Amino acid sequence: MVAAAALSATTIGPATAEWDESYFPNVELVNQDGVPLRFWDDLLRNKIVVVNFVYTECPDICGLSSARMAQVVDWLGERIGKDIFIYSISLDPETDTPQRLRDYADAFDAPDGWMFLTGSPEDVDIVRFKMGERSESLAQHRSDMVIGNAATGEWRRASLMGSLVVLTEEILSLDPAWSRPPPAATMSAIPQEQLVIKDTHGEGLFLAACAACHTIGEGIRVGPDLSGVTLRRDREWLKAYLLAPNRLLAQGDAVAVALDNAFPAVRMPNLQLNDTDVEDLIHYLSGQTELLGQAQEVAEASVHDHADHSEHDHSGQTHPEN
Repeated sequence: MVAAAALSATTIGPATAEWDESYFPNVELVNQDGVPLRFWDDLLRNKIVVVNFVYTECPDICGLSSARMAQVVDWLGERIGKDIFIYSISLDPETDTPQRLRDYADAFDAPDGWMFLTGSPEDVDIVRFKMGERSESLAQHRSDMVIGNAATGEWRRASLMGSLVVLTEEILSLDPAWSRPPPAATMSAIPQEQLVIKDTHGEGLFLAACAACHTIGEGIRVGPDLSGVTLRRDREWLKAYLLAPNRLLAQGDAVAVALDNAFPAVRMPNLQLNDTDVEDLIHYLSGQTELLGQAQEVAEASVHDHADHSEHDHSGQTHPEN
């Protein structure tokens, strides 16, 4: 119990009995390709790892956290699967079969070194408890993660909701051979749009809450291109959807259902926005559409193309048009 509590802090030093196979369980999990893997022997031993917990039906933060993880994975590049391994473990293993996790992984273009894992409920519970994830319900699960180097015994908690630049450097720093590059070199490796906020009203919120999943005029990412969305959608509907997309979906709203069907792998999360946040986002989206010359036709076509491509996915369910 003491060791699990210590995961909330940084522990530095050589691996000891507290932080080796005597603490971490060696239960069997299964990845998105159906391959069985032992948690300590196959996934942790002598590796630098990032471990977080998600589930595919999450109505809140899992989709956003996975999209932000995808950005970090992209920045880490060739190190993923070679020097650094990412493990996203399902908290709903009875629902999240390997095939379901494969669809989820594909939505984020996850490379081989980023595994999505499931297993028996009992084994998943053992792993999550040891990693400090002890929520009593899915809705209460932690949104942070554990990063560590099993060879050196250095483990700490980190957040996907803060600066992704800082997080990327935190992960790299677990490698004793890595040295922090000059600031200019670090910045040059990361797209400048992720670093610079131009003081446009609502831009900061869009970058923090939306940009991991959506572009404006650059095509589909995890969710639809938002170019022209303020022209395509009624303003009151858009406000209601941004405030509580899960509520509209539960009510059977035709547009919410169509969007959910068109992007079935990752559900639009409830970001817990307030009225001011929503107004700021709509203001920003409207302004960006004007800068792009009101290119809503391109965005609409990309959604329909995506729906057509996915038409026979998921038990042959067809996807209604938006």
